[in-house]
Amino acid sequence: MQCALTTSPATQRVHARRSGRQALRVHATAQTSTGLPKPKWAGDDLLSRLVNVVINSPLFDLLREGARARIKDTAEKRGVPWQQRVFELEHSEVFDIKEEIEDKQLEYPQYYTRAFHGYKEGNLSWLAALEAEPATDVMALLPYAKNEAELTGPAAQVRLRSSTLVAIRRFAAEYKIKEPKNILDAGCSVGICTRWLAGEYPSAKVIGMDLSPYMLAVAELRERQWEQKRQLQLSGASPLGADAVAVGADSIPGSTKRQRITYKHGMLEKSGLPSKSQDLVAVQFVIHECPADIISQMIQEGKRLLRPGGILAFVDINPNSSAGRNMPPAVATLMKATEPWTDEYYFYPLEEAMAQAGFKHVQCQELDPRHRIVLGAKL
Repeated sequence: MQCALTTSPATQRVHARRSGRQALRVHATAQTSTGLPKPKWAGDDLLSRLVNVVINSPLFDLLREGARARIKDTAEKRGVPWQQRVFELEHSEVFDIKEEIEDKQLEYPQYYTRAFHGYKEGNLSWLAALEAEPATDVMALLPYAKNEAELTGPAAQVRLRSSTLVAIRRFAAEYKIKEPKNILDAGCSVGICTRWLAGEYPSAKVIGMDLSPYMLAVAELRERQWEQKRQLQLSGASPLGADAVAVGADSIPGSTKRQRITYKHGMLEKSGLPSKSQDLVAVQFVIHECPADIISQMIQEGKRLLRPGGILAFVDINPNSSAGRNMPPAVATLMKATEPWTDEYYFYPLEEAMAQAGFKHVQCQELDPRHRIVLGAKL
């Protein structure tokens, strides 16, 4: 199974070089667990150094806009209503919700204030939040873009989220772990992953936590829309059926029976939640946006938050996928222009770090041609 890169601690040295974007250089001798080569555009290979030079040049702003344009172009070609979703949010109460949900005393860590995902302010901007839902559809579509031309964004979301939940349930069944009563979705963004978790475990109390109050405002708006529809259903005025407001999915099983999600402005590495208060901590599509030391802190905080028998699950890009290893240099340049911590993530020994932190039965599973889930139990 092509799931993990392994590196020798003696050969992995991460250097921060101060420039306009504080470029990262990773020196590593890396082999995959299956003996496959690491991507040539990551680490300290010549191609990687050339890519980093381009990213840290005056061309960066053009690259950032080019990356966003590529994502939007993919969306429109595959029938994802990008502009329609943005327009709908622009004419909603989402701006007022941000003022309600934001913790104005929270100090943002430096790694989070950098430009990424094609946005100068990163996730701390309205544009990023307004475009997050259609962009998430594109992310789910990418593994199948070449081979399944008719696949829609919602269908791709169903495929990705379902495979994630199946992997968690199989892991729990294999090691006789009980159904979770409390779930933390850390780095929840606009709440798509969170709603899937809540639908899968309808009796659980689910918290969605994110550093961006802009993203959380969209997530809370969707939750209020879902709540209104449910009230209409209970009154007999309107059937709810599938979770229609869970944008990015055709349907979310369990949406009519689940509990309301609570959204919290915060960060996993310093969550502020009580120790041993959670049964499942899910971190989905977050750590590729984080430096190595923050990932390590997240593992430790996840362990603190979990009760005995709890599960820590990381869902993210698979560094060892053939799609990643064989990415064309031009595409890799665009990707790295929007993801400043790519080199650190690609060489971070996630499974090893979880095992060293005391998690048991640590394992990696492929979810699709680009993504993986890494699971561990606190026993």
